Amino acid sequence: MLNRTPSSHSTGFTLIEMMMVIVVVGILASAIQFTFRGNQSDKQLAKESQRFAGMFELASEYGMLNNIELGLYIEEQSYQFLAFDGKQWIELSDTETLVPVELPENMGLSLTLDELPVEPSLLTELQLVLAEQDDFKEDEDLPPQPQVLMLSGGDITPFSVSFYFLDEFADSDIEYKVTGLYHTPLTIEGPINGQDR
Repeated sequence: MLNRTPSSHSTGFTLIEMMMVIVVVGILASAIQFTFRGNQSDKQLAKESQRFAGMFELASEYGMLNNIELGLYIEEQSYQFLAFDGKQWIELSDTETLVPVELPENMGLSLTLDELPVEPSLLTELQLVLAEQDDFKEDEDLPPQPQVLMLSGGDITPFSVSFYFLDEFADSDIEYKVTGLYHTPLTIEGPINGQDR
């Protein structure tokens, strides 16, 4: 007969080995979740920058077809297209597609003209000077003055607009940059590392 002696070496896993596997799986799961969230953020920025580029090109074509001068007015979290009626800039009211756009609360945008940031105080001073020249309109609200012009011949003011996450919502310092040089189509770069704002 065979003599079986119990082996002193067990073939199972120890408690420490099991705990190490659980820790490694947990770390990998959190890394995958973080990466997925980061890509989702990239997609949100990409979507807004593509939307802007599409609307801008549509506005430029609209101006050429209707022989009107258009402008783009940008604030930190919104932008809108304006039309020149021969005397002043007015909101576009005869189109349903070129409406003012508000970005999601976690996003912002910044405008650069000829690689120089636009300072809002200079635009405000220009509006005040225009108001002083026209005494009849002192009681009315001043319409916004566009920073980027889209001429009826197809020419545009060279510019770039950066889409980024606001500081309180930023997981990373990425941005998408939409650039227009003298005419459409616009180019979109991104994701790129953001700069100091």
